[in-house]
Amino acid sequence: MKREPEDKKLRQLTTAAKNLGATEAKIVSTEDIVVDKRVRLKCAVPICVDYGRHLLCPPNAMSVDEFSEIVRLYKKAIILQIEADVDSSDKSRRHLGKDVCKNIERSTSTARWERKLHRLVNQMETLAFKQGFYLAAGLTGGNCCLCRECVAPHSGELCRHPFEARPSMEAMGIDVVKTCKNAGLPLSLSSKENVRWTGLVLLD
Repeated sequence: MKREPEDKKLRQLTTAAKNLGATEAKIVSTEDIVVDKRVRLKCAVPICVDYGRHLLCPPNAMSVDEFSEIVRLYKKAIILQIEADVDSSDKSRRHLGKDVCKNIERSTSTARWERKLHRLVNQMETLAFKQGFYLAAGLTGGNCCLCRECVAPHSGELCRHPFEARPSMEAMGIDVVKTCKNAGLPLSLSSKENVRWTGLVLLD
């Protein structure tokens, strides 16, 4: 009796996600979410230009072990993807985003797609909460671009956007490639296909 209303709510969430601009939106079991410490290793080897520069990036993010325990307390999640207008073989500076995140006004940059995904994750987390999934928690992709410079390098300062900022799936140790494969969603690296930015909202 209880399953039918929940299934309806989950279908409504996927429909809402696509109406908000998601290329793909799919409900998955958290058993399909792959958490691997080697993903976090890639933040440090080779060291990411944003390592230690964001409150929600390593080494400031919670440990992979802690997140792994938390994610298993959830049963369902919704995976969200948006397709960018650049292909993943593009290795130019406009695509890698080191400098574009310092100038978030550049609408043709990677930061534009990061912000679009970030906004979608925020919106879907809010909708899930309103649907009764009161422990919903969103994860985005890539480093946070809400500010020109994060307060992380400055001791004692708090996040300027605490209700909007979200960590990335990678920062939590999620293997996005394997997780998307488990979900049956397309994700190619170093190909001529358009980049797919991926986020996720955990549902209680």
